[in-house]
Amino acid sequence: RSLGLLREERAVTAISEQLKFYGKGEGAWSALDALARIAHPSSEPLFTSRLADKDPHMRRAAAEGLGRLGHAPSISALETGAGNDPSDMVRAAMAYALQKLGRNYVWRLIEFLDDGKTTLQVQDYLLELGTAVEKDLIPSLQEPDEAIRAAVADVLGAIGGNASLTALQDLKDRDKDVVEAARRAVERIKMRQAL
Repeated sequence: RSLGLLREERAVTAISEQLKFYGKGEGAWSALDALARIAHPSSEPLFTSRLADKDPHMRRAAAEGLGRLGHAPSISALETGAGNDPSDMVRAAMAYALQKLGRNYVWRLIEFLDDGKTTLQVQDYLLELGTAVEKDLIPSLQEPDEAIRAAVADVLGAIGGNASLTALQDLKDRDKDVVEAARRAVERIKMRQAL
């Protein structure tokens, strides 16, 4: 996983061998997750073959890898999975992959922010997508669900600029967690701008 986070391409062969050795379970999922983060073109057949795996962790990693690769031939399978997969984390991963592939799936990702099981996963996706999704996130500060508003505020604090700063400063919210998230976000943006 660490090599994946570092996106160390020199490790692709060794990690692929680990995946083959374990085949399934946490060892295999860790290997596929690392390969998905590196997203080397040589891993595409692994991602494609694992997109329909029984293990939801494997499907999640496969979707992420295909999205990071920009693998357009997988769009149809990802769209089907984003709507039908029984696992929330897999549907979120497929929505992320589709966003990476140029489809407008930010709104679907935002829907997963109200579930404590997928909030951090989706926030990581939004952070990775970066400033390109800022304008799509700002309207979600008005969502009815306070968990979504707070999660979006946190993300905007990390990726936002002047538009986010204005929206966060103007935010009047009754929920104390949302107010605190907005306060933190404003501080983060101002600190970045001061550098």
